[in-house]
Amino acid sequence: MMFLLPVGGGGGGAHSVMQEADAMIGLGIDVSIACNSINVERLRQGYRDLPRIQAHIQGFANPAELGKLIGDTKRDVVIATTNQSVHTLAEALETMPQDHNLRFGYYIQDYEPLFYDKSSEDWAKAYTSFGLIPGMVHFAKTSWLQEVTSLNHNVPVQKVLASIDHAVYYPDLAYRMAPREKVTVAAMVRPATPRRAPRRTVRILNRLAAEHGDTVSCLAFGCHPEELAADDLQLAGVENVGVLGRRGVGDLFRKVDLFLDLSDYQAFGRTAIEAMSCGVISVVPVHGGAHEFAVHGTNSFVVDVRSDDDIMNAVSIFLSMAAADRTRMARMAINAGYKYTPELAALSEIELFL
Repeated sequence: MMFLLPVGGGGGGAHSVMQEADAMIGLGIDVSIACNSINVERLRQGYRDLPRIQAHIQGFANPAELGKLIGDTKRDVVIATTNQSVHTLAEALETMPQDHNLRFGYYIQDYEPLFYDKSSEDWAKAYTSFGLIPGMVHFAKTSWLQEVTSLNHNVPVQKVLASIDHAVYYPDLAYRMAPREKVTVAAMVRPATPRRAPRRTVRILNRLAAEHGDTVSCLAFGCHPEELAADDLQLAGVENVGVLGRRGVGDLFRKVDLFLDLSDYQAFGRTAIEAMSCGVISVVPVHGGAHEFAVHGTNSFVVDVRSDDDIMNAVSIFLSMAAADRTRMARMAINAGYKYTPELAALSEIELFL
């Protein structure tokens, strides 16, 4: 199998592909990652803690080189993972012999037409990526992605399992059960990604710090201070711990009590379930695919993020809970996270092509 992943890594989609490809190697499958030349070193560096897949990351400069790479490595299945990679693969196929026995997949990480203005070329490219290659197997890890893609493009979308790397995201149970004077609330702020609602997130963090600073410590991560300044975003009473790698995020979550994902929507909600795997109770958006794992009031809070009052009400409920009730909810969050493993996700993808 070959995953076509033309990105530098760091996002949830890349995490999924890399850890599941790594698991496939552990299961005896010959897997490679094809990455465009401009990103290949960043991808290698970003996932140097996945040693099995390291030797299987290969670069290509253009579609013709990708076509040669597919042929030289004798792949049986080639899987695109972004809308751009579907188009690159289609161009690569034009340079290859037509008597191949290749099978093709599109691992849909998000509904990418939502990323762009509808009048843009990028939107058109994203919209036309579905069904572009005849016989391509479309698959995704949430029912929401299945439904949105099928309704808008009339293509069948198969369901696979999601994965969480529990070598990185695991709980510190002693911390969860220990008494403490302050609880810690964290949120990811990504000014470059509007759908992640950086202004809403900063506004709520600042409000929490102002209204509950005596009992709550607020943290932000995911961007450098200069990124905040460039978007005229200012944190007040909130510590920004900056950009973290996977292991840094895992270490942070083990000392966090509540995680806020205030995105407009989430195709899945990887960061929230990674936090839950560490014992963090997550606040997640009602729109999108977080319903796969989030049960409101049981292991998380599912809110309408368009309402600051709805968000603050969930936080207030959390803050008013007895310590024993918070610990019980944290254990339910851990249980939800541990339903997902790279091996089970890899097996579900392999099954599609068997």
